[in-house]
Amino acid sequence: MEATKNKKRDRTGEIYGDYTIVRPAENDREWIARCSCGRERIVKNDNIWKLKRCKSCAAKLRMKKQKPKKDKFAEMQNWMRPKRPKFKYDVLYELDLPQCVYLCEGKLVNEYSNAASFEIVKCNSIDEKVVAKLNRRVNLKKKDVTALCPKN
Repeated sequence: MEATKNKKRDRTGEIYGDYTIVRPAENDREWIARCSCGRERIVKNDNIWKLKRCKSCAAKLRMKKQKPKKDKFAEMQNWMRPKRPKFKYDVLYELDLPQCVYLCEGKLVNEYSNAASFEIVKCNSIDEKVVAKLNRRVNLKKKDVTALCPKN
């Protein structure tokens, strides 16, 4: 009976999570376990019951469960967009810019609930430097904009 007490339990072939015990390690209290993905690791007898899956398999699972990321900027634009748009994209608008002396003409880029952003197409030569500083883009309140005619 004393001989059976000291004999090491053979765990080869036992399955814990995604791991299968392959063979004993060099140390008497350790085993070599192989994951379903093929990676091997050394496990102590005390921790063998904690085996589930290797880090690379866990990362793959997390990637599968993740939802695709949404573009926050596009989401924000949709949230700010009015329910009933006032402006159309194919029309030129007369823009009353507070920085400019004369009125400018522009195309609609995006419309929000109380404002809209425009790209300046035409302006007076006197206001050209001011428009260049604005990078030809302006945000205006809807009351400062009037439609000219449909774009040809």
